[in-house]
Amino acid sequence: MLNIATLSSQINFFDAIRTGNEISKNDKRYDALPPKLIQTAWVEISLPDDITYHYDTGEEELRSRLSFASFYTVNYPVLKKITLGIIGGVQHQSQGSITGVKFGGILRYYFKNYESANFYFMTARSIGVFGKIQNSAGYGNARFGLEFPIEKNDNIIVILNLFWDNDSYKLKKPILKDETPNDITFHKGYGIGLGIQF
Repeated sequence: MLNIATLSSQINFFDAIRTGNEISKNDKRYDALPPKLIQTAWVEISLPDDITYHYDTGEEELRSRLSFASFYTVNYPVLKKITLGIIGGVQHQSQGSITGVKFGGILRYYFKNYESANFYFMTARSIGVFGKIQNSAGYGNARFGLEFPIEKNDNIIVILNLFWDNDSYKLKKPILKDETPNDITFHKGYGIGLGIQF
C-alpha cells in the first residue's frame, strides 16, 4: 500500500526547489505567457531500491530490476505557476514481469513559466489488463519529480525528467512458484525520463 508520509520523508524538497530555480533563472517571466493547455509525453527507466513481495505464507525481498514506462499528461493552470492534470500510461516491472496500465493525476509547480523547470507530484492507479494484476483500490504509483527543458523551439520543448517513485500492485497470480500472492511493492525507485512538451 502507498504511504504518503513515508514518501515525503525520503526526498529533500528544498534541494529540488533550489535546483529548479537555478535551471529556470534565465527563462522568461511568468507574466509573458498566457494560460494554456500543456501536454507532455515521455519514456523512462527506473531502478527500485528494494522490492517486497507478500504472499500467503510470508514475505520475501526480491532482487531489484529495472522498470520501464511511458506516460502522457494533459495539464492546465489552476493557480499562478501551478497546473493540475491527468496522466495515463503503461509501466512494466522486470522483476515479476508485471505490466500495468496507469491512470491518475499530476500536480506541477513551475519555477518561472510554463516553459521552465517544474517540480511535480504524481499519483496513478494500476489497472490490471495483462493477467497478473488484480484491480484493487490503494495500489499504484506515488512520485515526486523534477522536469526541465533541455532544448526549445517554437512548438516543442525536449524535457528531461528526474524522479523518485514508489509503485505497488495487488496480485492475482504467483510470481515465484505456486504461492498464493497478496501484493508487491517497488520501494524508492530512482529514475530518468526523456520526452517532449507541446
